[in-house]
Amino acid sequence: MALFGRREKVFEVKGDKAAWKQAKQRLQEAGIKVMESGGYDAEVPVCGCDARLDIRDFGPSGKIDRSSYYISVRPEDADRARKLLKNE
Repeated sequence: MALFGRREKVFEVKGDKAAWKQAKQRLQEAGIKVMESGGYDAEVPVCGCDARLDIRDFGPSGKIDRSSYYISVRPEDADRARKLLKNE
């Protein structure tokens, strides 16, 4: 992660960690330096008794992914990165 310098978000997806990893690897293989990438909780937790329990986690597929994942690159690489990720 770069502490100083401008960066531009070129990729964001909600609940699909595999697509995020694939996009990140694709950018690295193309020689585009990823300045920042990560994930954050996209949903606000419900408050109340046993708020940590969500009925959606107990379905046949198991716990769902509520995170949003993103990738940021240098501004001069942003157009090339978007084109590369659009062709997936």
